[in-house]
Amino acid sequence: MSALPADVVELAIRLGADLLCMTILVRGIYLRYHAAAEFAFAHMMLNLVTFALVWLMHGAEFGIGVGLGLFAIFGILRYRTQALKIVDLTYLFMAIGLALINGIQNADIHIGEIVLLDLVVLALPAFMEWRAAAAHEQTITIIYDRVDLLDPARRDELVGDIRARLGFDCLKLSVGEVDLLRETVHLTLLVRPRES
Repeated sequence: MSALPADVVELAIRLGADLLCMTILVRGIYLRYHAAAEFAFAHMMLNLVTFALVWLMHGAEFGIGVGLGLFAIFGILRYRTQALKIVDLTYLFMAIGLALINGIQNADIHIGEIVLLDLVVLALPAFMEWRAAAAHEQTITIIYDRVDLLDPARRDELVGDIRARLGFDCLKLSVGEVDLLRETVHLTLLVRPRES
């Protein structure tokens, strides 16, 4: 029985490392703090296909940038049709980033650099998510029906109304789209459950 070619062994190791990183990112971090399980499939598949494209384009006559640019255009066109939260887009970007880190073949890049980058890409969101969860803070977006309270002079009244209606302490808020016809506004809130 002949031994496997070195390229196949390297592919198996890098693909295994990439899938392990993605499992930690999606199952260990993303799904622990976010209830959007439908994005877990998108994260994994986007990562896998990006990894495969990067791996197969090694040594191709056209640059990796051209191939990834074409793939990015396809992905952007699809994801533009649905409003995604910033956190979901960030996790999608991390999935692509991990595929690139683990899939690019370059003799000048040491395996230790790849491992270090993988660890940092996984550790930073894990720490930040844990910190937000420990503080019981979360970001929510609401459609609010009291545009009259948007006046900066009535800020305390706005925060008090949100607290009374939702049961959250509002730590920060930002105003999004205002619809004067329907008298509604999109508010993004950083909230913490109200202490008794």
